[in-house]
Amino acid sequence: MHRLTTLTTLLAVSLLASPPAQAVTTGRPPPELTGGPWLNTSAPLTLAGLRGRVVLVNFWVYSCINCHNSLPTLQRWSGQYRAQGLEIIGVHTPEFESDKPTDSVRAALKQDGVTWPVVQDNALRNWRAWGIRAWPTFLLIDRQGRVRFTHRGEISSRFPQAIPVLEARLRVLLAEK
Repeated sequence: MHRLTTLTTLLAVSLLASPPAQAVTTGRPPPELTGGPWLNTSAPLTLAGLRGRVVLVNFWVYSCINCHNSLPTLQRWSGQYRAQGLEIIGVHTPEFESDKPTDSVRAALKQDGVTWPVVQDNALRNWRAWGIRAWPTFLLIDRQGRVRFTHRGEISSRFPQAIPVLEARLRVLLAEK
């Protein structure tokens, strides 16, 4: 058991310490999303193709309790703001080998009621390119394709203080034309 814990710790440190190819900067466009497969959509999406919409990108993994606890907030926002121009995209980035099978990710999406598009990032290309350091991480991208806000950590009834801040910023971006 000690050996497994050591290996898990080394993997987590490796993921978190990996130098980003290009970290996301507020006010600038993020790198394009790569990889796949894409789930819950008939074709891969591009951020360039989503210009004109406000995009919330959620880096998560289904085995993370903080990610799981954040899903009801995202589901509420999807229902409430989609018609106003919100698009949520999940980037499923595995922490462990057991998080990688596509069938397991599909089953988790179905079980948790995740209906928005999700790109599976088993090679951690998006994680590194965007300079992500924690699960979950949420980024808001404005209608012109620029990152406007980043939040790391759970957004749920367990940590409700983050919800009004992120939702207020979301509303500002939705009001911008």
